[in-house]
Amino acid sequence: MEPRINHLQIESQVHELLDYPVCTNQITSTIYQCSNDYTGEVNNDKEKPYNCPYSGSKCTATGDIRWLLQHLRNDHHVEMHDGRSFSHRYVHHNPKHLHHATWMLTLLDCYGRQFCLYFEAFHLKKTPMYIAYMQFMGDEEEATSFSYTLEISGNGRKMTWQGVPRSIRDSHKTVRDSQDGLIITRKLAMFFSADNTNSKELKLKISGRIWREH
Repeated sequence: MEPRINHLQIESQVHELLDYPVCTNQITSTIYQCSNDYTGEVNNDKEKPYNCPYSGSKCTATGDIRWLLQHLRNDHHVEMHDGRSFSHRYVHHNPKHLHHATWMLTLLDCYGRQFCLYFEAFHLKKTPMYIAYMQFMGDEEEATSFSYTLEISGNGRKMTWQGVPRSIRDSHKTVRDSQDGLIITRKLAMFFSADNTNSKELKLKISGRIWREH
């Protein structure tokens, strides 16, 4: 009987034959060349590959930041927005049917770094809530050198949050469950949306700014 060769054996042989480090997309079992700043050796936490920060599905892809940016654009079709200031609208025609819903991830590029803007619906005990927050695509130490604000406004009302982006080392679920962001109840969110022609429609405008602390 011929010996069987599993995927791990094949991947190990690829590592030995190639002169460059590789990253693996665990969804498709595809092996990619990593960017030049990925060493392939994990000597400390900073060199460990990052998990994919996409919140719309349980993606198990891992890699360095440069590879993840390409993965988010090509596999998840996430768009990149340039600039330190931003403004987005989050709409849903029937918010009462939302439970733990997440909107499309927004990527922001400024200061030569990338940030993830999240907006999610969840329940705090039995109360339906929304939360908006940001995460930094990099390690925890560098993340603390940035700050950001988020503001929800509409119908004569305004709410503002100022915080420090958490690293994507923390999952977006971890950040959400720790309530480290701008939190608003569904009932109050509908007050912000009350100037719409359809008062039952969620239509929130969230603006914000990122800056580097000196």
